[in-house]
Amino acid sequence: MRRKMPTEIQTSTTQEDQTNQAARTKNTKVRKKKDNTTLVVFFGLLIDLLAFTLILPLFPSLISHYRTNDTSGLFNFLESKIENFRAIVGAPPEFNTVLFGGFLG
Repeated sequence: MRRKMPTEIQTSTTQEDQTNQAARTKNTKVRKKKDNTTLVVFFGLLIDLLAFTLILPLFPSLISHYRTNDTSGLFNFLESKIENFRAIVGAPPEFNTVLFGGFLG
């Protein structure tokens, strides 16, 4: 059996080091890509949450506006359906606006 010379051992070790370094570099790139994806998803969900939070307080004023200015009859139709649902559930009449806002949301 042939014994390895010190230069052969050093060369094989260097090749292994290069292979390990390439694998580490690849893993680092994959990790950075995952970090970017997580960051984009996080900010997308944050913007979505803020957008819904901004519009929700406007629902009661929108409902009162359409209650007085609706000419198509769509609002009255939807409000009668919400009224029927409220009666089935047994909620007090004050919750019509809340239920309607929930239906719109």
